[in-house]
Amino acid sequence: MWLIVIFCVGLVAGWSAVLWAASLAEEARPAGIRWCRGCAARLPVFSAVVPWAGHCSGCRARTSSGPWLAAVGTACLFAFFAYLLEQGCQTVTEVRPAQALWQARLPFHLLLLFLLVTAVAADLIDYVIPDQIILPGTLAALLLSFASGDLQLIHIWVDWSDEMVQVYGPWLPQWMKDHQHLHGLAWSLCGAVSGASLVWAGRVAANRILGFPAIGFGDVTLMAMIGAFMGWQPVLCVLAVSPLAGIVLGLAVFVLTGRGFMAFGPCLAAGAVIVLCTWNAIWEQQGLRIIFGHWPTIAGLILGAFWLYCLLLLGVRWFRSTPVSRLR
Repeated sequence: MWLIVIFCVGLVAGWSAVLWAASLAEEARPAGIRWCRGCAARLPVFSAVVPWAGHCSGCRARTSSGPWLAAVGTACLFAFFAYLLEQGCQTVTEVRPAQALWQARLPFHLLLLFLLVTAVAADLIDYVIPDQIILPGTLAALLLSFASGDLQLIHIWVDWSDEMVQVYGPWLPQWMKDHQHLHGLAWSLCGAVSGASLVWAGRVAANRILGFPAIGFGDVTLMAMIGAFMGWQPVLCVLAVSPLAGIVLGLAVFVLTGRGFMAFGPCLAAGAVIVLCTWNAIWEQQGLRIIFGHWPTIAGLILGAFWLYCLLLLGVRWFRSTPVSRLR
């Protein structure tokens, strides 16, 4: 019964997300949700909600089926995530919340999923992720994390490298235990800064090497919001998973639409959803735990990945500058 309730909440959230995104991003590029594709007239809200009102009253052009698809997809995502959360997809050894997961973490992460659906819808409509979505979402994550102090996927620092870890368990800084709410704000803020700064570095490198910012500023702010909800360790996992999700999504877009390009925002959102749903499996790997407790290794991996990214950009620049006759 509770999954049915979550499903119904997801339906409303999906409609609301697409209507909100269309209100912010569709005016410049009418897509048949809030503005008509035929005459560019503003459509009433009920035309996106009521199935039999699927046309413009002025030019009779069909309205988009996007709100319905988003509503059903969001409802399925909400219910699936709630089921996985109950099965322990985020339960790890180091974090023992005082409240049941469905009482605090479930609403917290459903809010993130709602914001991700909204951001993806806006990105697909006009290749823009408006600040009106990201900034309130980031602020809400910071405030809720501080108010609860019990929403983290993993603590801001966990050290498994001690020789007596099998006896005493992982080392946790004492201040985290003494100042729970401060810790909540710290891990959320650290996640936001980590996500934004890493994507910003990738944007700057692309601009310097390719001559144009291949990564939009909206992707930078989107990763800040994701980091504020998830923390810095999951953000690094999101950045590792997102390119793989991008390959799958890019192939799907090419097969279904024939387009050879797509926005990067949906890839980041897909990576965030994957990490949210598989965090237990990711973190419980002993090798990964040790890496995240040893900052020189973390720094080395980040720098190594960044240099590989720059080499890839140099390859793209060389390919773009090669005459077509030579490529043949």
